[in-house]
Amino acid sequence: MTRFLAVLSGVLLVGAVTLMTPLAGIPALILVAVGWWVRLSAAAAVLLAIGVLAFADTGVLAATAAGLVATTYLLNAATVTAPAGVVPTTIPSVLGAVGFAAAAVGAALLPWRLAWAPVAAPVLVIVLFALVIQGLGVRRSRVDTGESSPG
Repeated sequence: MTRFLAVLSGVLLVGAVTLMTPLAGIPALILVAVGWWVRLSAAAAVLLAIGVLAFADTGVLAATAAGLVATTYLLNAATVTAPAGVVPTTIPSVLGAVGFAAAAVGAALLPWRLAWAPVAAPVLVIVLFALVIQGLGVRRSRVDTGESSPG
């Protein structure tokens, strides 16, 4: 299944690049085909797609679709040669990619003009980082660690 998703997302990535800039389709095809065996080439294919997005001046939805395809391609192409049992496309990875893509589309399409947003952004990033780290941290009681209570 991983190999199928790598091929499918690679073909979609080449198609997206070709639709935006037809001349970039040939190098994208070569990089994607080699990327199924060489991980560095897979990253180069995605960087080519990013460069094409920057110069083609595409819309928000086209850029989001290309980003989702590039994410899927990198997830699956990087694990084609991985040992059996490695599954890159899980529900959390798909929900994360789609959620961040939706947030990016919402941020780009909503006509908000908030003068204080640059001041609040660093604080929000620190708070979100702290929440993520606290959620990832494992809490151990003294019984779990083998420590005795003082006293």
